[in-house]
Amino acid sequence: MPTTAMRSILLARAFARIEAQEATVTAVDRLGFHVRLKTPDGVRGARIAFLREVSNPVEARKVLVEMVQQVRFQD
Repeated sequence: MPTTAMRSILLARAFARIEAQEATVTAVDRLGFHVRLKTPDGVRGARIAFLREVSNPVEARKVLVEMVQQVRFQD
């Protein structure tokens, strides 16, 4: 089972087009989330939009799961 960090790296690669060795989610809101990424060139930040607006943590989790599944299906 992939860890949260592994999922964040996967989402950063797919949705922010950034290759990272480490990723940390730093903030979440109804439209998406911010991540801090450790890349070969240094630390970078990125914002990744959800597939749709969410109104609570349960919806946010569902959308994140959908995003990970979407990326895995494409690979």
